[in-house]
Amino acid sequence: MADLIKDINSLAIFGGLRKREPLASLVKFLKIADEGTQSQNDLIEAYAEFVNAVYELRPDADFSGALWDALKTDDNAYLNFKKTNAMRRRTGEEELKISRMMELSAERELDILTKIGNTSYINLQSMLYFDGYIAQFKSTGIDLKERYLALLASLDS
Repeated sequence: MADLIKDINSLAIFGGLRKREPLASLVKFLKIADEGTQSQNDLIEAYAEFVNAVYELRPDADFSGALWDALKTDDNAYLNFKKTNAMRRRTGEEELKISRMMELSAERELDILTKIGNTSYINLQSMLYFDGYIAQFKSTGIDLKERYLALLASLDS
């Protein structure tokens, strides 16, 4: 799961999501699991805190849904440029030039977020080394990139 935390840490445009739930508690859990310096109790507690965050955000316990909810309300430079250009198109003003690098970065990060959102409890439970009860959550596998690009397209409506 070290790759999962690297994926989360690689987010630049959508980096604000790292500080918000559900990613904030997932990152905490993954760091404890990756470092291996804390007790199993601390690891299980961090996992339970992550699942609790998913439960609080989504009564259906859907991690990808919780991540979508965070993404669609994330205030980031890419979204702000897109909103500004939508407003400029409506008023006939010249649009701001968004670099191809930023466009490609946003698309790649949306792919990464979709991959992260496909994480389920099955992927994480083996990290706990625990045969007792652990809370479960699901991932409905939302294509976050497709939804976000549709959201951006709706700005022109």
